[in-house]
Amino acid sequence: MSQTLVKIWESSSELSIGEISRYRIKFDQSINNSLSPVQNLILKITNKTPVAYRGAVLSGPYNFSASVIPTDHIKQQQILGAIPKYKSSISSGESWKSTLKIPSNGIGDWTIEIISEILFSTVKVNYKIKLFAVFPKKVNEKDPYSSLITYEFYKTVDIFRLPELSNLDSENDIHLVVLTHGFHGSVLDNLYLREAIQERYSNNNKIIVYAPDVNHSLTGEGIEKCSKRLAEHLLKYVGWNKSDIPFISRISMIGHSLGGIFNLFVVGYLQSITNGTFFEKIEPIHFITIASPLLGSTQLAWYITFPMKLGMLGKTGKELVLKKRTADQEPLLLSLSHPTSSSHIALKKFRNRTLYANIVNDTIVFLKTSSLYFVDLNEDDMINVGLLKSLKFALATFNPPKITEDYLTRSFSGISPIIHDKVYTPEDIPVSSQNNISIEEKMARNWHEDMTWRKVLVRIEGIAHVDVIVRRKWLNAAGTQVIEHLLDNHELL
Repeated sequence: MSQTLVKIWESSSELSIGEISRYRIKFDQSINNSLSPVQNLILKITNKTPVAYRGAVLSGPYNFSASVIPTDHIKQQQILGAIPKYKSSISSGESWKSTLKIPSNGIGDWTIEIISEILFSTVKVNYKIKLFAVFPKKVNEKDPYSSLITYEFYKTVDIFRLPELSNLDSENDIHLVVLTHGFHGSVLDNLYLREAIQERYSNNNKIIVYAPDVNHSLTGEGIEKCSKRLAEHLLKYVGWNKSDIPFISRISMIGHSLGGIFNLFVVGYLQSITNGTFFEKIEPIHFITIASPLLGSTQLAWYITFPMKLGMLGKTGKELVLKKRTADQEPLLLSLSHPTSSSHIALKKFRNRTLYANIVNDTIVFLKTSSLYFVDLNEDDMINVGLLKSLKFALATFNPPKITEDYLTRSFSGISPIIHDKVYTPEDIPVSSQNNISIEEKMARNWHEDMTWRKVLVRIEGIAHVDVIVRRKWLNAAGTQVIEHLLDNHELL
């Protein structure tokens, strides 16, 4: 049977690195009962970039992802009530269509997200989004159904907007939770974690989630430069030097991947430039790293380390590839871990220090470096992922999982991926039997010398390095129980 599509709404905008467009669209037939009822709408999203740019990966890539789900099911508690429609990559010149079924009461309410997948530059990608009403036959009305549509539009700045701390009526009793993304990452990598925190503490205005965008497309400039940029932005936001009392009273740091290294440098920098007063006036609570290369990245496969050594991944890439033995000049990461360094001194002040580490399926950050070398784990759980399997998971990026009810059920309520959770004290670290130890072991021993670490090891299906942080809410849903564990075990009140 032939159908007639009547365009009832459209909008155009653009995305750059680390940006999101979120629409909440409501279709209400009761606004005009004289119109013929509509059972379905067609959503169409088009990437307006010319097709010729599809191969321009290093200058973009010029693609974005999109999803749509009934708004009532956007929160995790109701998420299994509806399966989202999802497109992991809408390429240059490509359109994606999805059918939206209108409920029997004639009122449809959906949330649509369009997320930039640009990694390497600040190019802008234009897109167009349209809604069509579907009719079984030709209709005479030209466009009477547009009056049934109401919508809200939120840009990145709206979603990540921070409150003005000086205006809050909280008597400075504010806990600032800092979320830091990794190499070639963006604030969008922490979107799920940010909103999970906000959802859990929705009735508390004393918890502020701070996810700055200061290092978008700049993470290759080096650990020191990126970390100082972040620290200076943080100091300005909390009102340091504006008054005797900063606008916050507590701080926690959560870093994914390279973001954990950035945070190590940040706390040392804050300790140094304030002569230790920052962590006297502001109580440090949780320091959490998620799949972070705390000991560098010497175990990476050759096809990753080779371009890093050549500088193709910037100064940061070179800093992460450590030599196997100590050299005349101490690498940056080794200096951070030294017991007399500002970073080491500052980190000791945190009430809790927790590491989340993938034991398998992470081809970017291996277990040894993300878990600080020493773990008390059974041999059976130490699965060795060889080159072919590593390549398989690396290539899985181009073959994402289908967003099915089974996948979401396993992700949200299946077997927990947490296989090891233990607090390690200095006494738990074995005495070295060698005189000439590797840089990695030396750094690990420095970090364990006078502080405890909680180590949480996880086994996640799929691409673990991005799943563990739930980089994209639907595509990387396999890591949602890790985020739930993080929030259950790190009280922010």
